Parts: sequence; structure tokens; C-alpha cells
Amino acid sequence: MATATVNGVSLHYETAGEGPPLLLIAGLGANSAAWAGAVPVLSSRFTVITFDNRGVGRSSVPPGPYPVDLLGDDAAALVTSLGLGPVAAVGWSLGASVLQSMLVRHGSLVTKAVLLNGFPSYTPIQDAWLDAGLALRRADADPLAVGVSGMAWVFTPRVLTDHETLVEQAKLAASDPYPTSLAGFEAQAAGLRGYDSRALLPTATTPTLVLAGAEDVLTPVSQSAEMAALLPQGSLRVLPRGGHAMLLEYPDDTLAAITAFLS
Repeated sequence: MATATVNGVSLHYETAGEGPPLLLIAGLGANSAAWAGAVPVLSSRFTVITFDNRGVGRSSVPPGPYPVDLLGDDAAALVTSLGLGPVAAVGWSLGASVLQSMLVRHGSLVTKAVLLNGFPSYTPIQDAWLDAGLALRRADADPLAVGVSGMAWVFTPRVLTDHETLVEQAKLAASDPYPTSLAGFEAQAAGLRGYDSRALLPTATTPTLVLAGAEDVLTPVSQSAEMAALLPQGSLRVLPRGGHAMLLEYPDDTLAAITAFLS
């Protein structure tokens, strides 16, 4: 198990492949396993670095909250400690917020960026979605029930009507050998809902692809369009198929768009 100590915490990380370095930043409550399907594809072109943000997986879970800028500082410190920078980077959901922070605060460490299903600031609907997820976790609901409750927000009807596939997906998530603790989830959630990148995005100069799925209801295309408009070197691409979990539902399309931009 590879770990790096940065900013007073231990971060678990893994590398795979050869080529230019590429950092992948996972979403809320997710560890590096979120990228399991993407790493074999991306590692054919890049040296892929995946890691567990503080609060999840095999990384430290210090007392929260974890402001997004703190998570961004962690990611930047990891890149520096590994001596692999500057890197291209992809951030998914919360990871896109962490990457926005890196673009603003540590832009020299990022050569190109992809903001995947991201947002510049929380809406009241996203606040309510997060409150519901927190309530289930605080009530110690069955992990399978917690997983199923969120699926309508991340998958499209193509998958939602296939209950056998949904159950298998929920069981897979519930069998994670390194499940996220309530404390870690709460600490990440508190930082996420308070983050607003809009005032500082115009200062970011890294070429950035804002990549969205037309069917994303959790972070709708309008939020991606807002980020792209604020970024001096931002471009928006909307794939016609896919929601918030389009990397899982439409991996070929999503990875093709990412690699085309990074290459």
C-alpha cells in the first residue's frame, strides 16, 4: 500500500501505466476504486495516479469539516511529493470542485483539466439531496438502501428500469472493503456544500474541458455551461447520453472525450 503524508494526513495512492502523468480525483464519499473501470483504458496512454481524498478509503479521517480548498491543497501536495508534476487532471463531481480549487490556487501544477459532471456552487436542490443522504447515513440505514436511494440521481432511465443491474451495482458498492465512515462523509459534505468557485474561476488560466452529460439531473448542464463561461480557457462539451454517473453507464463515450482533449 502506497501512502504519502501531506498537510498532516496520510493519503493512499496508486499509480498505473506509463506516459504523461494524469491525476484522477474522485467524488463525494468515493475512494480511488471509483476509477476502476477507467484506469485500464487511461493507463495505456498515461501514468495514472488515483488516490483517496482525506476522509475516505485508506486515507486519514481527521476531524472535519474539510473545506474544498483544503482537499485541493492535499491533491496539490500529493503531486508535489510524488515529483510527477505538472499533471493533467480529471475531477468527477466533488473531484471537479477539488480540481477547480487546484486551478485557482495551484494552477502551475496542472497542464490540462477536465471537470466531469461538476458545478460551481450548490443549488437548493443539491442541498436537499445531500441532506437526504446524510439523514439516511445518520440513521444507520442499510448500505444497500443508501445506495439504491441515490441511483435515480446519477443513472439514466436506461439503467433505472433494469432492476437486476441496479441491485448488482448497489451490492458492489456496499461490498467496498474500505467503506466511507459517517464522519468522513459528513466532513466532505460540509466542505462541498459551502464551496463557491464563481468569483475566482476567471483567474484560472489552465486549458479546461467542462464535460457534462445531457441527462445529468444532479449537476445539470446549465452548471457546466456556467463554469465554462467563467474559465478564460474553458470549453464545454455535452455528450448526448449519460447522467451524473456517465463514466459508469457510458464509459467508452466518456473516456473517448477525455482522452481526445488530453491528447
